[in-house]
Amino acid sequence: MTDITDDDQEFRDMVLSQDGLPVTTSLKVAQKFGKAHGKVLRAIRELSCSQDFNRANFGSIEYVDSKGRPQAAYQMTKDGWMFLVMGFSGEKAAATKEKFICAFNWMANELRNKNMSFEHRRNSLMLEYQQEKGMASFAGRTLRRWQIKKPGLEGKILAIQHDGQHTLQLN
Repeated sequence: MTDITDDDQEFRDMVLSQDGLPVTTSLKVAQKFGKAHGKVLRAIRELSCSQDFNRANFGSIEYVDSKGRPQAAYQMTKDGWMFLVMGFSGEKAAATKEKFICAFNWMANELRNKNMSFEHRRNSLMLEYQQEKGMASFAGRTLRRWQIKKPGLEGKILAIQHDGQHTLQLN
């Protein structure tokens, strides 16, 4: 499989995150495979897949072209992309398929790491909260104990100091 680093901007631009899922667009497919966007749109519309699969993996979107006009496009999941490009052939198509698969996997990993990072941060914060709450509770109990014992101890200290005072007999 093609080794692509996180620093490869072209690689990162192939796939994006939409609602926490890795997706791409018909525009990116047309660009990377060197096909006219209209042909890619037609290929998507003519796919022989079920309506459920189509609905789950392809979504209509719009973009603004270079003349400022809104144009139709599709956003697709990895499964939708795979179903679409299975029919693309040739050496360039094979290399591009490899790069797209790597890009989808990279984005899925990024999203997973981001989610795990969130879970890790949340769990660490919850642990710190519980520890501090325990310390505060312990401190509260020991403060109350001190408040109860302090007057008695102070009284005993004063008594011992009083008993320890020697009085001189001056006769």
